[in-house]
Amino acid sequence: MRLASLCFLFSFAPSLLLAEGGPIDLDYCLDTAMQNNRELLQARAAIRQVEGDRIVVRSRFMPHLELTTQYDAQRSLLDPTEPNDQLSSALRFSQRLFEYGPNFGEEVQMRESLRQAMYNYEDQVYEVLSSIWETYHIILLQNRQIAIRRESRENFQSTYERQRARFERQLATESDVLNAQLNVLNEDLALNNLERDQFNNKMALLRLIGQPIGVAVELHTDASVQFDIDQDRAVELARSNSVAIALASERLGEQRRVLSETEWQYSPDLSLNAGVEDDRHNARIQLGKQGSTWGVDLSSEYAISDAGAPEMREQNRWSAQFQARIPIFEGTARSGRQTREKAVLRQREIALRDLSTSVELSVRQAYQSMLESRERQRIQEERVKIARRRLEINQILKEKGQADETLLENFRTQFFNEQDRLFQDQATYIRRIAALRRQMGYFE
Repeated sequence: MRLASLCFLFSFAPSLLLAEGGPIDLDYCLDTAMQNNRELLQARAAIRQVEGDRIVVRSRFMPHLELTTQYDAQRSLLDPTEPNDQLSSALRFSQRLFEYGPNFGEEVQMRESLRQAMYNYEDQVYEVLSSIWETYHIILLQNRQIAIRRESRENFQSTYERQRARFERQLATESDVLNAQLNVLNEDLALNNLERDQFNNKMALLRLIGQPIGVAVELHTDASVQFDIDQDRAVELARSNSVAIALASERLGEQRRVLSETEWQYSPDLSLNAGVEDDRHNARIQLGKQGSTWGVDLSSEYAISDAGAPEMREQNRWSAQFQARIPIFEGTARSGRQTREKAVLRQREIALRDLSTSVELSVRQAYQSMLESRERQRIQEERVKIARRRLEINQILKEKGQADETLLENFRTQFFNEQDRLFQDQATYIRRIAALRRQMGYFE
């Protein structure tokens, strides 16, 4: 399992606590999440639960020792006063020596459960780290957007004060003052929305990294959003890191083993029970079949209290029983089982190839979506610059009495709309990069 070592490494690693004061970087967030994220802790606990089941299943190969005590009280109807009580105790040892044939049923189920738990954990790791990367960069983007909004508000505030001064000198109308004030209020409203949204994102980031929600947090501002990687390289990484492909590959290998085990169906069924005993000791070796698996077990028992008849003491006795059932012909059952398992194997091989193609298709589409979003953001930045400049020109013309109020309002509305679209495109670009990284399983 690719993340088994990570799982147990972080199980015993000390928890990182958010440092008071000072900004945190992306590496710190990723490391802290691996240790403190609640969803990852639950996923690791699920793995340990399956590990406990594996210990239980494989304990059959460990020595088993037990002490039994038995007390028999008997009374005769002819003479009720005559006691005939017997107290006996014995110490018993047993152990399975080895198995052969088709895999033990519980062992197969345990492998599947462990496989599913491990890959669920790996998938959860990718999901959590991707969410952290996205939220972290969205917060940094909102820092830049807030700075732009504040600068824009200062410009509109200057315009508003200038219009008030011109209105007092009767060089501007009351409508000009109200429009300038409205621009300031629009920026105040946008700032308020951005700051509240950023606060919510910071709280979401704290939850993702497993820290107290109310802790104040500041981020380093040197994280790069650009993600320059070749498309073919992205597909290669996605295939090698895909949880679905890895899980399907292991299940395909398991099915190959199942198909190979159909060769055991016409092997003889053997049964052996042999041992030696006296009044206080016995030792036996047994060969038997449980499900489809043959197992060889050793057991011995020592009677702590000697309850046997005197003439039977110290007399060694041995016994052996052997039985073999050799299937000669059972119709076409074996052929039918092989046909069924071959069909399942073929189905899983085709599904694995289709899954690999599906992963490549998904990654290439995500890659193109990222490129489209990046180009759209670049174009939108130019549109905002043009809209801002046109608004500034028409404001100057309006102050000189050379522009119409309606036209100026149209340019003002266009500027706000273009700026809002730019902010949305910037956030979309970050989310598409995060989605591509998630599909690639790529994290710093």
